[in-house]
Amino acid sequence: MSEQPTAGPGRSAFWPVLFLLLSALAWHGFQTTQLVIERQNLANVKAAQEEPLEQSQKLRSALDSLSSRTQRLADAGNQNAQLIVEQLRQRGVTITPNAVK
Repeated sequence: MSEQPTAGPGRSAFWPVLFLLLSALAWHGFQTTQLVIERQNLANVKAAQEEPLEQSQKLRSALDSLSSRTQRLADAGNQNAQLIVEQLRQRGVTITPNAVK
């Protein structure tokens, strides 16, 4: 008959469980490190985008002011302003009349 290997008094599950726990701990440490690095990279990208965003908002504000003033001139009867407003409408630009700052 075949003999089944049995856990004798010299064999225990301590070393396999220890290696399993150490490898899980190392994996979690690696993942944590990667997440911290990724978070820092995202913060750097966000910081790099803030200045161009502020510049684009300033430009948008200036364009809104210019277009609303042009609309007021067109409403007052200025032929050139009416032509500009009509061309902007044809191109899909919406003029907000209260955008003057």
